[in-house]
Amino acid sequence: MPNIKVEQAAAGSGPGERLRDYDRLKLELGQALQTVLHLMGGPERHDQRRRCQELLTRLAEDRFVLAVVGQFNRGKSSLMNAILGLDRLPVGIVPLTSVITKVAYGNPERVLIEFEGGLRTTIRREQLAEYVTEAGNPGNQKRIVAAEVQLPSEFLRRGLFFVDTPGVGSAVAANTATTERFLPEADAVIFVTSFDSPLTRDELEFLQRVRDHVRKVFFVVNKADLVPQEQRAQVLTFVREQIEREIGVHEPRLLAVSALEGLEAKLAASPERLSGSGLPALQEELFQFLTTEKAMEFLLRFCERALSLLADFDAGLFTKAEKETFEDVINRIASVRNQLNGAPSQHEGFSRHAAALAPPLETEVAEAVRKSCRVCSRVTEAMFRFMAKFQLQIIINARERSTLASRGGLCPLHTWQYSEIASPQGISASFPAVLAALSRRLSGLAGDSRKTLGVEARRLLTKPEQCQACKEQFAVEERVIGELIEEVTAHGGERPPKLPVLCLPHLSALLGKLPDSDLASEFVALQAAILERLAENMERYALKHDALRRGLQSEDERVAYHRALSHLAGDKRLQALWRVEHLL
Repeated sequence: MPNIKVEQAAAGSGPGERLRDYDRLKLELGQALQTVLHLMGGPERHDQRRRCQELLTRLAEDRFVLAVVGQFNRGKSSLMNAILGLDRLPVGIVPLTSVITKVAYGNPERVLIEFEGGLRTTIRREQLAEYVTEAGNPGNQKRIVAAEVQLPSEFLRRGLFFVDTPGVGSAVAANTATTERFLPEADAVIFVTSFDSPLTRDELEFLQRVRDHVRKVFFVVNKADLVPQEQRAQVLTFVREQIEREIGVHEPRLLAVSALEGLEAKLAASPERLSGSGLPALQEELFQFLTTEKAMEFLLRFCERALSLLADFDAGLFTKAEKETFEDVINRIASVRNQLNGAPSQHEGFSRHAAALAPPLETEVAEAVRKSCRVCSRVTEAMFRFMAKFQLQIIINARERSTLASRGGLCPLHTWQYSEIASPQGISASFPAVLAALSRRLSGLAGDSRKTLGVEARRLLTKPEQCQACKEQFAVEERVIGELIEEVTAHGGERPPKLPVLCLPHLSALLGKLPDSDLASEFVALQAAILERLAENMERYALKHDALRRGLQSEDERVAYHRALSHLAGDKRLQALWRVEHLL
């Protein structure tokens, strides 16, 4: 059953898998060092704890700064929009960007403005042009150091820090100075020229200054849509020869791109148009660098620092159990180092197992983890309506109160749910009959020496088949699961555009009634990917918390623990000890 989306057609599974490998190893190292940090409790270990904390902070702050530079009107902001697949940065034909604009991962979307002196404020995304463009902020009169746009883009999720710089060579001299001051902070650069006016003398001089600060440069020739196909080769040959002769780069790899067509193709989900834009080749180059030259080297250096640090620790301060834990941490870090050096792995992460299921796209998973279980949501709404009606009926209707008393009330879970919606007056008016009936039955037990009191008392507890709320909840769950099965099987054997998100209990119930084994596998793959992503978010949260870098935490990471428990057990408002057994 095909599940082909635009990103898959463009980039394949290789780059994404390499990024997941990097993320898995990074989080594994973080967990190992967190274990050591928790061993350092006493005052005699303060120095060791501080050094461990500093190393953990280095890991938590792993950000790779990728700056986009070039002359004004080359389409730098358009190129960033296209790579991100989000139309967020302002674009135009006049010198636009007047300050450094950083783009990082964040959810929800927001824009932070940093002023000289350290003051920071949050603005609406629609206001960004008022702060970062020459028209809205001429000559940077507002004294802005940088703007940070936080977006839920998968390209940014694993530590990439994308930077849009002011265009050089325009009439605004301050823009060139701002860009050149920022160059030492960049780990790599995308240098953008364009087909309509390729590589001027000013650009060559600026490119030479870029090379003085940054080793890795990606050469992009934008606006391929403005020249006929037969002229593109001529332009690329000219640019390549200029870079070789003037800059001294041997056989530079040039990437011909139409940022405009690339963004339109992503927004329209058109693999054919995206392939023709040249954008996938640039993305593959970026992924290749991030997951090999940059990422693995960073982790390898971290392993060496961590092992060196742990070798200096005084193991004599540990108890026997702590020493065993400490030695296990050393072995885990050494194992990661061996993996990075190409040795066989003794540990396989989540993604290795999930890969066999052909997991869905990360963009689909990113959306899914922010949703609640469809069945839980529907049942919770239905139970609220039931309780609202129920609490009124047992106040105004004597027959309903009598029925409730004969059943021994509600089960414990629904008794407390009822108390959340009813008033103290309402409870006091409706539940005395329940207590009086139970009191009479208990009094009868007290005077009957022939019965085992413990057994008979347990029989007084309200069973799910007696609880009106339980019966209502079961009925709604069965109905909603039946509706979902009809929904997902109504596509003639094809996978529906989006699978409903389910918690594990409701997924198990649905799979037990789903006749299509291929579709069932799709559900399993989605759930596996959701749980993997939630686990990663929880690990990131813990890493940044222990590294005292809580400002780096995204909203996804802050709420991951709650979402994870909801996916494992379902909505907490629906939990009864017997519910899962009933569904299965």
